[in-house]
Amino acid sequence: MLEAARIADAHLGGLLVQVIDSAPVVMMARNAGIDFLLFDNEHGDVDDARLSSLMMLGNAVGLPSIVRAPQLARADVSRLLDRGATGVMVPMIETIGQARQLASWAKYPPLGRRSYSGGAHTGYGPSGGHALNMKHANAQTLAIVQIETVAGVESVEEILAVDGIDAAIIGPCDLAISMGRPDEVGCDEELRLIDRVSDACKAAHKGFGIIGGNELIARYAPDINLMVSALDAHILRAALSAAASDYDRLRAQAQGRPHAR
Repeated sequence: MLEAARIADAHLGGLLVQVIDSAPVVMMARNAGIDFLLFDNEHGDVDDARLSSLMMLGNAVGLPSIVRAPQLARADVSRLLDRGATGVMVPMIETIGQARQLASWAKYPPLGRRSYSGGAHTGYGPSGGHALNMKHANAQTLAIVQIETVAGVESVEEILAVDGIDAAIIGPCDLAISMGRPDEVGCDEELRLIDRVSDACKAAHKGFGIIGGNELIARYAPDINLMVSALDAHILRAALSAAASDYDRLRAQAQGRPHAR
């Protein structure tokens, strides 16, 4: 179950959505056994109107959504949650001050200062019941820091000590870039940094995740709570490459026999 109160005990696999912005992807992901969708609002190509509809559909069929916000800004964090996201992940978190801002905008009082409004996150239900809705949202809604720089790793224990921060997810590509080793993702030096984040999450009883390849994720399998190795663009590219290979094989076969009519 994708919820703040239980995330440190979960073992969930998600699909990173960057280019497929239609309802069938939600249904296919759910029927395939994917646990959550991670919509990429930083690098992806899903517009706001489509994103809202996809998240509402996911909520209706029991497939929750995390959204990677484009930046640490109240307008992004609170609005994504109001539109139905179960969690918001903010990239490039490096300081305790940034973590406190995220928690403040993602959580209602007494944990934070999120402004209250009905809407998609309450299923467009009737007005009222504010206190109950706020309590439920604070227990369910995930505020996730993305640790993807050396500076973020160096502050990770302080970041995870912030009340209202529920999980940290590693971005291994950007982490390697911040180390000055952009083409050495998974090198020993980076693994030591990821180890530190994993250990800090465990000590703070916060969720730990990675967006990366299966080989890297497998190394942390006993401790990982949110794993994302399935990217819609990669899946499409692999399927198209396989289709092109099939066509090449069929053309080669056709050259060895008469054309059938």
